Amino acid sequence: MMGMSDLSKMFNPKSIAVVGASRDKKKIGGILLKNLKESGFAGKVYPVNPHARKIDGLKVYSDVMSLPEVPDLVVVAIPAQFVNEVLKMVGEKGTRDVVVFSAGYKEIGEEGKKLEEELKEVCRQYQINLVGPNCLGFVNNMLPVNVTFGQVVKNKGNLRFISQSGAIAAAIFDWFAGNGLGFSEFVTLGNKAVVGENEVLDYWLEETRNKKQETRNKAEEIEKKLGWGWSDVYPVGMYLESIVEGRKFIELVKETSKKDPVFVLKPGKSKAAAKAMQSHTGAIAGEDAVLDAALKQAGAVRCVSLEEMFDLSRAFSWERAPKGPNVVVVSNAGGPAVISADAITEAGLKLAPIGRVIRKRLTEVLPRAASLVNPVDVLGDALAERYYQALDIVVASPKVDAVVVILTPQVMTQIEKTAMAVGEMSHKYGKPIMCSFMGGGHTERGEKILNRYRVPAFEYPERAIRALARMYEWNQWRQSESSEHNEVVSMTNNQAPITKQYQNSNDQYQNEAGQVVATATSEGRGVLDSKEAEEILKTVRIRVPESMVVETCEQAREFAGRVGYPVVLKMIGEKMLHKTEVGGVVTNIGSDGELGKKWEEMWKRKLQVTSDKLQEKTQGDIKFLVQKQVNRGVEVIVGVKRDANFGPVLMFGAGGTMAELIRDRNLWVLPIDKEETRRLIEGSKAYKLLNGFRGEEPYSLDELVELVEKLAGLAESSPEISDIEINPVIVNREGTWAVDGKVLLQISN
Repeated sequence: MMGMSDLSKMFNPKSIAVVGASRDKKKIGGILLKNLKESGFAGKVYPVNPHARKIDGLKVYSDVMSLPEVPDLVVVAIPAQFVNEVLKMVGEKGTRDVVVFSAGYKEIGEEGKKLEEELKEVCRQYQINLVGPNCLGFVNNMLPVNVTFGQVVKNKGNLRFISQSGAIAAAIFDWFAGNGLGFSEFVTLGNKAVVGENEVLDYWLEETRNKKQETRNKAEEIEKKLGWGWSDVYPVGMYLESIVEGRKFIELVKETSKKDPVFVLKPGKSKAAAKAMQSHTGAIAGEDAVLDAALKQAGAVRCVSLEEMFDLSRAFSWERAPKGPNVVVVSNAGGPAVISADAITEAGLKLAPIGRVIRKRLTEVLPRAASLVNPVDVLGDALAERYYQALDIVVASPKVDAVVVILTPQVMTQIEKTAMAVGEMSHKYGKPIMCSFMGGGHTERGEKILNRYRVPAFEYPERAIRALARMYEWNQWRQSESSEHNEVVSMTNNQAPITKQYQNSNDQYQNEAGQVVATATSEGRGVLDSKEAEEILKTVRIRVPESMVVETCEQAREFAGRVGYPVVLKMIGEKMLHKTEVGGVVTNIGSDGELGKKWEEMWKRKLQVTSDKLQEKTQGDIKFLVQKQVNRGVEVIVGVKRDANFGPVLMFGAGGTMAELIRDRNLWVLPIDKEETRRLIEGSKAYKLLNGFRGEEPYSLDELVELVEKLAGLAESSPEISDIEINPVIVNREGTWAVDGKVLLQISN
């Protein structure tokens, strides 16, 4: 992927050449010409086909070079083997924006991959922005123009969409048409040879900055015609099968999310995750987990299914995100209402309190048998007027942030009129209302009316509630991000991102520990032993217990006599990354006699290295290390792994043996600042212990935050480190100690 320049002409062309234009309406070139015409495109269209003179009254040109002007956009719909020659002509002609529908590239294997590399080289040579190949094209309903060979929704809307799959796009188009949903722009990417998600997001950000008011004016015109409108944001939905240049992607998503919601469906668990690195960090922080963390960090919502992607398309497009978590359920059936109450709690929302004043007003409009608590049960015989009156009371309450309306079709239920009442409430108060008209043929009539009012309707109330929760999740992130950026703060070293804090760390690292790494790499070792890792940690002043590599029990006793008992005895070596699994750690050694006994036991264990179990775990030279034991405290794990796409990723959680027993995975794509570090720690399960469990005095977090910052800074400033971890870090009343470090190096083949 290699975006070349501004994409404004690409998506807002005034003239389009169609290479492969056809009279046959069943061929791609014929469908495209038909779509261009039916979309209302007001610009010039130049069909290109060496075997025709006129198509649909348009003059046909034999090739691109014979066109009377340089078209803003060239669309290519010919077999893949002829595309590259056409691209060269396009480049010579002077067009810099191209869409290639043609398939037969890297998706078919090595031959196609080679052809795609040649295509990319032509684009580099002529500075061509190319969407595709193997794509469905794009639509800009605000121009309007339909540059696809699919059936596309003409309805205008505030939604923008990117899809790497043409088939998924076709399904979305059909679903949108059936539900009255529209969009402003829809881009399919195909193989992403040149233009990918980053280029489109960057273009949309620029468009938002430059043309948002113009787009808003168009939206207001449509709203006046309809009598109801869209939400107050311009959502971005994405279906991606791969993400290239992950750090840039997250930067663009974060910038977008500050104003407009972004929701992403990315299927597929990475195969690379199964090949976990030889550390807890590598094993816990697989690629899919990193993507989860990165999207959350950027304020994006990650969809768990196509169903949720469709649901959020409608919810974000039509309704405002709730400002708070308090939800009221209004229903004509008790069972679905109770289920909804559970779903609200499970989704992280709250049942809004129904105060005395609201209850009094409800008694005036509802039967005596109705439930006046939340959920509000208007009873099975409720007509549209009863729904209207109850909603008018609860939606107006300042303690209510959102409403879920449930309707089941009883004999007397006025489905259409109730839908209109809900629509009027949505328009009157501007608060988010989600509906679930449960049933089949009967309730469809009401759903069509809700669609006209732009009120999201769902088959089941749980789906409505989940969509509402995801909207609130985004709004919380946006408000948090906005409040942080509105604070005027003096940027001291402690407040700056870690990258800036540790700009000089690399020099220090090279001076104090570079030789450790140089020695290991010269020996072809990709892993440092515990003592070498300790030396690396010391370079950034991370506190480690005093230790010594010893060859005899007498040396170990001399060390213990100097630092004081108790001590810990460990086996260390290049492959000894999980010492406890092979009995390679003995703690609480309190005397010379006990040390002698444990030394003999560990020596026998070392001699067992020829056994299959130990051989696999401990290949390489095994040494003994004796270490001053740190007083008990809370054990945590801190690590950084270098992700191939997102770069260095920080991980924090419960440590020691608990790292494998408790799923306490808290990830952050670096860089990170002090406040973000503190939030990361506070979001972990380990924080309950750090903050004082069952009445215990809380531990000081300041030193732990500093240690995490230092480790992150070290990893960022040291590209030769692929994976670095401290497990455990012991946090006790005396301070914070890095007890056992692991360092994996980047070894070039």
